[in-house]
Amino acid sequence: GVQTCALPIFGGTLPLLHSGYRVGRGDTIILESCEYCNSFLNFFPTVAVILNVEADHLDFFKDLADIEHSFHAFADLVPQRGYIISNADDPGAREAVKGLSHPVFTFGIADPDADCTAHNVAFHDGCPTFDVVIRGETYAHVELHIAGRHNILNSLAAASAAYVLGIPGSAVEEGLATFHGADVFDDYAHHPAELHALLTTAQSMGYERVICAFQPHTYTRTKALFEDFVRELQLPDVTILAEIYAAREKNDIGISSQDLAAKIPGAVYCSTLDQVADQLAELARPGDLILTVGAGDIFRAGEKLLERN
Repeated sequence: GVQTCALPIFGGTLPLLHSGYRVGRGDTIILESCEYCNSFLNFFPTVAVILNVEADHLDFFKDLADIEHSFHAFADLVPQRGYIISNADDPGAREAVKGLSHPVFTFGIADPDADCTAHNVAFHDGCPTFDVVIRGETYAHVELHIAGRHNILNSLAAASAAYVLGIPGSAVEEGLATFHGADVFDDYAHHPAELHALLTTAQSMGYERVICAFQPHTYTRTKALFEDFVRELQLPDVTILAEIYAAREKNDIGISSQDLAAKIPGAVYCSTLDQVADQLAELARPGDLILTVGAGDIFRAGEKLLERN
C-alpha cells in the first residue's frame, strides 16, 4: 500500500501546510536537507534525491569539486536496500553520483536515457502538462498548476521517489495536481540558478512587467557569484536591490548591494526594507508582477507594501 508520511520538513514555509513542517502518521520521514557545513551528512536516507549540484556556500566549500565530493558522500550514505535518485540533466549531479557502489535511478528532460522522463510536454498559461514515462512505460499524466519548465524536473524527481517506494502513479497525479507551490509574490531564491528559474518563469506568465526586489544572502556568496547575479538580475523589467542580508557573517569584504546596482542598468538600490516598500509602491502599476526574492527578511518589504493597500 501507499506509505503515509510521519513528518515532512522543508526549508521554507509551504502555503499548503502554512508551516515548514507537519507531524502526521506513518513510517516515512521526508525532509529537505542542506549541504552547508556538510550538515546533510548527519542524515542517513533510504531515498536520497539530488536535484542539482552547483557552486554555492563558498565560504565553507573550496570549489565545485569540493561540493560534488560532499554530495557523493551524501549519496553513499544510502544503504544497499535504498535508492539514489539523481538529475541526469545536471552536470554537477552527474559528477557527484559517479562511482557509487549501487545503481542510481535518474530523471531528466534532456537525457533520453534517463530512467524517468517527460513525454508529450505542453504548456497552458505557462503551466506544464506531460506524461511521466519510466523505463518505457507511462507511469502518470501530470497537469501542474505552477508555472515553469524547471517544475517539470521537480515533478520528475518527486515521481521517481514515489515510484521506487511503490506508490501508484494515480497518487502522483493527484498530489501534483493539488500542489500550488510557494507564494506567487515571494520566493526563497538566493542562488543565481534559482533566480534564473524564477525570473524566466515569471516572464512567461503574461504580466506586463516583472518587478523584482532582490536581497542578496551573505557577503561571501554575493562576492563569489557577483557576475552571475549581475547577469540574472538584468532579466526583470525593474530590479530593486535591498542591502545584503548578513545572516551568519560580518562584512569583512566591504561589499554592498550598491555594487550590484551599479552594474545593472536601471537598478535601484535601497539601504532599508522601508525604502524597498516605498520604491515598490511608487513603481507598481496594474498588470505588474511584483516579486520579493531572497532567503533573508525581504518578504517584510512585500508585507509592508500590502499593509499600505
